[in-house]
Amino acid sequence: MKKLVALLLLAGCSFFSKTKIDIYTLDRVPGQVVAAKGTPMAINSIELPAGFDRKEIVVRKANNRLDVRGTQQWPATFSDVVLHTLAFDLADRLPAGMMILPGDTRPASVRAIDIVFEDLSAGPDSKIVVDARIGTTPAHIEVPISSLDSQNVASGMSHGRAQLADRKAAGLP
Repeated sequence: MKKLVALLLLAGCSFFSKTKIDIYTLDRVPGQVVAAKGTPMAINSIELPAGFDRKEIVVRKANNRLDVRGTQQWPATFSDVVLHTLAFDLADRLPAGMMILPGDTRPASVRAIDIVFEDLSAGPDSKIVVDARIGTTPAHIEVPISSLDSQNVASGMSHGRAQLADRKAAGLP
């Protein structure tokens, strides 16, 4: 009987001590539609730096350390969030039909894009750094943010990713 009471007390304590998790998103940022022609394109793959492709928000700290925020998370793994929002940002900037969105049926001829993020992070300074290669084209973007709290990190990431979409859309043949 004592074991049953102890078990019920432990179960009750864990029920009331549930940790609250805050979910942050990357918002789509409007951009200018460019006049582009050619083969439709689709993002084939996205590669993120080691340690960043997770649900938890990660911020760089001094001395090459990472602050992994277990209760402040993205709605999915970070690569999935970046893939989907970047694809939709590109679709907003390109003429209809030029960007094949994730999950859509790909036509027979499509230009596949591979994106490698050498850096896509916040901190240790109050800024977002985007170092990416789209195919063979490099891009370096810095977005200042007022602080490293997760809301500012998410907003800064949205703007950095949108600037990357602007550059890709403007650089199309």
